[in-house]
Amino acid sequence: MKKSIITVISLFVSTGLAADNVMMNTSELSWVDEQVEAIKPARVGARNSYLGSMTNPFVFLKKGKKGKTISRSRSYRTPTRTSTRTSSEISAKSSKGKLALEAIINKSALIGGKWYKEGQSVGGYKIERVNDKVVFLKQGKKSIVLSTKSKHKSLKFNNN
Repeated sequence: MKKSIITVISLFVSTGLAADNVMMNTSELSWVDEQVEAIKPARVGARNSYLGSMTNPFVFLKKGKKGKTISRSRSYRTPTRTSTRTSSEISAKSSKGKLALEAIINKSALIGGKWYKEGQSVGGYKIERVNDKVVFLKQGKKSIVLSTKSKHKSLKFNNN
């Protein structure tokens, strides 16, 4: 008997607490509904006649006319890999000096500060093939391999 009375009382108390939570949630929701209603009315914008009379905000330069030019003091360079030569290329020299592979991007090689593709010539050598890490050069029967791999322990590049 005592257990059933305690159960009934606890049931009433928990139901009352749940009702309070529901009432609190509905009051919070009503605040949100008020905010939404305040936003709903249509806002007045610019009239079409006013928009038609405005000048174009974009500037188009015509060819042949000189406009303002802005010079920038900074010059941006793309990051490049430093290179070291393999044993087969130590004796390779061009008219400007030694061939130095600086970077390889999308079958193009940066050699001595200039970009070259397969089939082009650099320093008397023809570029036969460009891989992810290696460039193969050929002059007659003589072949040279330029690589981005580094033998220096202080330089750490991921060549995988």
